Amino acid sequence: MKNTITRRNFLVSSTALAALGGCATARTGSAVSDAREPISAESGIRVRFLGSGAAGWKPEWAQRPHMRRQSSVLIENRVLIDFTMCSFDMLPADCRPEVLFLTHSNGDHYNPKAAVKSGVRRMYVQETWAAAAREEVGKAAEELGLPAPEVVGLAFGRSVVECGMRFTGVPANHSTSRVTDGVLERTSLYLVEKGESRLLYATDTGGIPGDAARMIGIDHHIRDDNFEKFEKSAPYVRRPQALTAFIMEATDGDKDEDFRMFVHSSVQSVSRIVNMMVGTGRLRLPEGQHAYITHLGLKYRAWPSEKIDKELPGNIRSAYDGLELVLG
Repeated sequence: MKNTITRRNFLVSSTALAALGGCATARTGSAVSDAREPISAESGIRVRFLGSGAAGWKPEWAQRPHMRRQSSVLIENRVLIDFTMCSFDMLPADCRPEVLFLTHSNGDHYNPKAAVKSGVRRMYVQETWAAAAREEVGKAAEELGLPAPEVVGLAFGRSVVECGMRFTGVPANHSTSRVTDGVLERTSLYLVEKGESRLLYATDTGGIPGDAARMIGIDHHIRDDNFEKFEKSAPYVRRPQALTAFIMEATDGDKDEDFRMFVHSSVQSVSRIVNMMVGTGRLRLPEGQHAYITHLGLKYRAWPSEKIDKELPGNIRSAYDGLELVLG
């Protein structure tokens, strides 16, 4: 098998959405709960930042003020997106996470032993590295003497319902060094939907890829009056629908032309994306709510959020470890 993925092969894994009406729930894996599980009609998504920093975090830094753990969030006290060993102490005492979604396999987002020790019953990864993750988590479970979560490969554009919320994995602009059977790992962003709330959690990524924008419903090329034309050629496309909450990485800090721009974003690029989406009606934040940056590196890693926010454009705020929000 060639060590490449063509655009055609990338899209084929998502074409099942045509038969599902675009944003219906698709299920994979034998133990996945019933597809008829209802999505909560209640709006507002509770998000707790367990970690808001980029790679390179060291355990001893926990004793230093304002240092940031590796990026991870807890949603509705039940679902994790990314999780490593450094964030256990940030979980609420009464929290027993049920499901883990992973954006990619880099070590500051994924740790097999942390996944097992978290006690989650199910773990979702992009389908290109599901087999490898299944093997790694199984080995970790055996070493720890604990049950292994079910590992489910999730194709881009497909949705699963967990804990009353719909989660859709879409492509990120990032890279890892993992190759499985000659296939490069693809990395993910996640759209989280509950009631009328639509949150995009976007890390790690250099901007928002076009295919991701179409799967989310925020590509301004696509309107209600031309949707059918796009749907015929790209059945993963979703009808236009505004986001109501937005969290994105800003690893590059205020260095807008940093070399990491191929795989990461800056404060300036996040601000431009937010302004564009607000201007096109594809992001409608409730009154008083901001977009948030996370996965902070470079100079911001050891800064308190109050200091960072003084430098930020007015449309975004910085996350910090332990920050808890209800995003509309």
